[in-house]
Amino acid sequence: MSSRSSWLLTALVALAACSSDDPSGPNNTDNTDGRLQVVPGVSALAAVDVVVDGQTRLTNVAYGVPSAAIALSLGAHQVKVVPPGTAATPGGTTVTLQANDTTRVVVIGTPTAMTPIALGDTGAAPVPGKGKLRVSHLAANAPPIDVYRSQPDFPSFVKLMDPFPFQSSSSFVEGAPGNWLIRVTAKGTNQVLAESGPIRVDALWVRTILLLDAFNGGIRITPLGEQ
Repeated sequence: MSSRSSWLLTALVALAACSSDDPSGPNNTDNTDGRLQVVPGVSALAAVDVVVDGQTRLTNVAYGVPSAAIALSLGAHQVKVVPPGTAATPGGTTVTLQANDTTRVVVIGTPTAMTPIALGDTGAAPVPGKGKLRVSHLAANAPPIDVYRSQPDFPSFVKLMDPFPFQSSSSFVEGAPGNWLIRVTAKGTNQVLAESGPIRVDALWVRTILLLDAFNGGIRITPLGEQ
């Protein structure tokens, strides 16, 4: 066999191997462009396991800390959380993953009745030079509250919405890049129940801030990463 023929055969074999192994090829049916992130919010449990479609995908995810993102195929998946070491079983809350997006699920409730809640989004990106932030109230044991925010282009504290009931979210607020602050007070008073440190929101960032039950009572403010 000539050296030219040998080179051509080698190239064809390599091309065939790439075509069959490339996950982005036209015959691929295992699209994993979707991502799932879970935030445990049941204060009575220090950690949970995450079950997706009847299989344990994450173990010992700490309370109040966003999990690592799980790569999944696009479309609907069944998601639930269980106490650490619990055998995985089918069922759970249905979430739908979209391409190039991270679906975030916050788990609230009690150790015997945990409820995953998928956080929705407006789907609208901030205007150039601005960032967006919202607050989601998922602190079941909190008394009636008021929630305020300050932002780089409006440093005074401003109420986000009124009333602000459990399991509600504010609309996204746009502002100049920089640090925001969130303050939670007992409704109708100046009694501060929780206040965040600086929360960075850069241009074109979209951030969600969770209000969760704290371990020893009270309210925990948990910022999620840019989405």
